[in-house]
Amino acid sequence: MTAQELKEWFAGRQLPAGPAWIHKSMKVDDPEHFVQLHFNSIEGNPNPRANEPFILRLILMKKWLEENGHA
Repeated sequence: MTAQELKEWFAGRQLPAGPAWIHKSMKVDDPEHFVQLHFNSIEGNPNPRANEPFILRLILMKKWLEENGHA
């Protein structure tokens, strides 16, 4: 999934206010802030290789949202 596809998927979605465990070792306290910061980082650096971790974490967030009825 590309950054643009993720941006389109997240656009206009209501994200939960509380914490999200997107991975067994990764808790996100503020999902909306998390998503915004990740997209800001991707847009601020055109290097695709440097953006891979941001995209991976956004995919984990998307998966968590879908699995927990927020999609």
